[in-house]
Amino acid sequence: MRLNKEQLAKIQKKYGVDKIWSFSRVNSFHQCPWDFWSHYIEHMKLDSSNVYTDFGTFSHNNIQAGNTDLIDREEMINRWDKFVDDWSHNPNVHHFDSEKIKLGYINNLSHYYRNTELLWQEGAQNIKNELPVITLINHAKYVFVGYIDTKYTDKNGNIVLVDYKTSSKSSFSKSKMPEKSEQLLLYALGVHQMTGVPLNKIKARFDMMKYVIVHYKQENGKWNTSVQERRMWVSKMSKKINTKLKKASVDPEKIDEMLTIASLNNNLDNLPEFIKEQFYITNYYIEIDISEESVNKVAEKISKECQEIVEFENLSKDDQISYMEINHPYDESNYFDRHLCAYHTSSLFKKQEGIEEKDDSPLEDFFESNNSQEESEDLISTLFS
Repeated sequence: MRLNKEQLAKIQKKYGVDKIWSFSRVNSFHQCPWDFWSHYIEHMKLDSSNVYTDFGTFSHNNIQAGNTDLIDREEMINRWDKFVDDWSHNPNVHHFDSEKIKLGYINNLSHYYRNTELLWQEGAQNIKNELPVITLINHAKYVFVGYIDTKYTDKNGNIVLVDYKTSSKSSFSKSKMPEKSEQLLLYALGVHQMTGVPLNKIKARFDMMKYVIVHYKQENGKWNTSVQERRMWVSKMSKKINTKLKKASVDPEKIDEMLTIASLNNNLDNLPEFIKEQFYITNYYIEIDISEESVNKVAEKISKECQEIVEFENLSKDDQISYMEINHPYDESNYFDRHLCAYHTSSLFKKQEGIEEKDDSPLEDFFESNNSQEESEDLISTLFS
């Protein structure tokens, strides 16, 4: 539930602040000051959408409805299929950067909606979507309002915060996790401040929608796991399946046929029961460490960033422009500047700089030049996850 202007004004008055902050506001400034300036200071009406935000927004809404039992799985699948069909027949929509990326993205999410574990079926209680949370930073000097994708209470009485991600897991590497976790940590701190629930009873996770955890039984009888893209999890596990079938003395030609069918269908339906008993899949979640140390560290970092933004906002317009020209000049070789920044890709900026508006066909070449689809999506997914 999004708060309206009157509700936000009441929060401002309650805490005696001149503005309500959001994580996206802070993140925008450090991602590109020009983007921040055009949106939050000049209030320019620029198009910041792209195919990843279009698909991501729909995907969030669809799974939120399914997780709260507003719609059943069949309706959730039908909505997704209709969205993809409408998009594919609309010549005016945003497009993926290559056919390979498009197919991978759509097929992974198609598998997600058909196989994801729905929260209400897993026994989750008090499931809420887009729940507003207030976080006070630096003794309420900066008041943040954010919206949690999904919040629920698990069977152990923990409050769980979920952030749905349609991006690639490569953008959630160990080195990138501290930055990626900031928003959820900010929300966890807010829930703690608002409810008094101890931090050790608050959990936070990313639901990595395009991936599954494959659980498989090893030869020693112990279970192990492997994270795989949803659309190809069977083919990625085919060597292990092959070994088990050979050990069971299944005819080699029959094995090849069975594995081909299983890989094409991306399921184990045609395989022997003893194989099905040794493989199963679950959703891939990345859990965030919630502790007093982790939330305080983020709060301190965000407080400094807010102060930096306030100092920038207090400059005259001419000084703001000078600051940006010196510290963040337009870089045609920078992928974000050239293709993703709402300001730098606008007709206004291109006209001002005398840049010819054209269809940048090298987009697809840029992505195809990478070694894999995962690498191809990495930059985009990092920015729009």
